[in-house]
Amino acid sequence: MISATSLYAAIDLGSNSFHMLVVREVAGTLQTLARIKRKVRLAAGLNSDNRLSSDAMQRGWQCLRLFAEHLQDIPPTQVRVVATATLRLATNAAEFLGPASDILGCPVQVISGEEEARLIYQGVAHTTGCSDERLVVDIGGGSTELVVGRGAQALELFSLEMGCVTWLERYFNDRSLTRENFERAEQAAREQIRPVAFRLLARGWQVCVGASGTVQALQEIMVAHGMDEHITLSKLLQLKQRAIHCGKLEELEIEGLTLDRALVFPSGLAILLAVFAELGIKTMTLAGGALREGMMYGMMALPVGGDIRQRTLKNLQRRYQLDTEQAQRVTRLADGFARQVAEEHDPRNRSQY
Repeated sequence: MISATSLYAAIDLGSNSFHMLVVREVAGTLQTLARIKRKVRLAAGLNSDNRLSSDAMQRGWQCLRLFAEHLQDIPPTQVRVVATATLRLATNAAEFLGPASDILGCPVQVISGEEEARLIYQGVAHTTGCSDERLVVDIGGGSTELVVGRGAQALELFSLEMGCVTWLERYFNDRSLTRENFERAEQAAREQIRPVAFRLLARGWQVCVGASGTVQALQEIMVAHGMDEHITLSKLLQLKQRAIHCGKLEELEIEGLTLDRALVFPSGLAILLAVFAELGIKTMTLAGGALREGMMYGMMALPVGGDIRQRTLKNLQRRYQLDTEQAQRVTRLADGFARQVAEEHDPRNRSQY
């Protein structure tokens, strides 16, 4: 039976989707028990005065009732709930947050864009092995976070007020996938990125990872088409041409693109094209984690180790109480055999006749 004291939950009230992650801590490592995602599209409920509609609130509360069913056995001190871009903007956010806290039985914290970027970076640092400086890109429903960091340390943090839901409503509101709509969306995104591009580029990062639903959707499309995992500008431009050829959002069909992602995919793609162009990105891969993982590791105060593979190995050793000294003896013996075999097959060690 799972002890309640080992259970943790992280809930993210995003502008496009609400997410919940439930884990169990075992010997310093996390076991995922549940991942739940629901499309709420909260940002679509904001009007021109940044007031959140009652329909959008109802969608959110309905989702949170589902989440609450999974929180009954978890101590409230081991649950963290954060809200991001849409509830930062909404002038009537308090009308939503009060009932939301009552439903979940714990407070909902509206975090700043900078804090969101920091948590995203921590999630990437804990789950994606890399010793070089890296650029992290997360395109959400209402904001886009850009972070450069090294190891566990975020060096530059930016949160821009653009996302796949807000750009959908602003530049694809006629549901037409025309070249003109894409160009307007991309240009607007580039204008958002340009003021911070210099500071990001000055860091000289070597690796770029994406931590968003848009990037995940792109990787799923590439896998469906038998491509490798690397996202490049040429692949993005091919997908843009494919979308334009489809003509309408309702007719967007790309193998590997799920129906629940299709609606916001073109707007997310336009933002990503702008990011690639302004920051000169050559290739991008999908991160192993992001905001929710950052929240989780922060709650548990687990340090970021060096190589994620070594961390995992050490955690398995602790969990199963393996004899590490015996393992080292076996390793040394195997290394000795390997060297002996190599020497015997080395032509330089053979007698010459």
